[in-house]
Amino acid sequence: MIYISHRGNLNGIKPELENSPSYIDECIHRGFDCEIDLRMKDGTPHLGHDTPDFVVSAEWLNHRKDRLWVHVKEYEALVWLMENCPQCKFFCHESDRYTLISNGWIWSHDLSNTMTDKCVIPLLSKESVDAYNAPPTFGAVCSDFVFDCMNKFDID
Repeated sequence: MIYISHRGNLNGIKPELENSPSYIDECIHRGFDCEIDLRMKDGTPHLGHDTPDFVVSAEWLNHRKDRLWVHVKEYEALVWLMENCPQCKFFCHESDRYTLISNGWIWSHDLSNTMTDKCVIPLLSKESVDAYNAPPTFGAVCSDFVFDCMNKFDID
């Protein structure tokens, strides 16, 4: 099971820290993957969900490519990422029930789908983690509550 932190969060939402490079690095150093939001401003890549908040470089992204799942927020960011960080895992979606990730995995918001070990499900709220009762047939979960997900899905 891959546990993916949503914007760097591990144990609850912290909007003032989300998508900041230091918060992402802290998450990675603790051994987790991380979903980040990428957008462009004046031809420069930035992290930020609704706005371009934190400048990043291709070097920064490429150095962490094995641990990042990049949610590309706009077309210009997609083109830039494909040219500068083609080995990064990335996906685009707005309100899609599911979308294909560049590594061949499926990001599935529709939890009624039959999941495989190549599916990522987002369980972003504590309530959604607590309410999920199907067997963990998916390969990864993305959450603001990673520790709760680990307690729920690690069956050893």
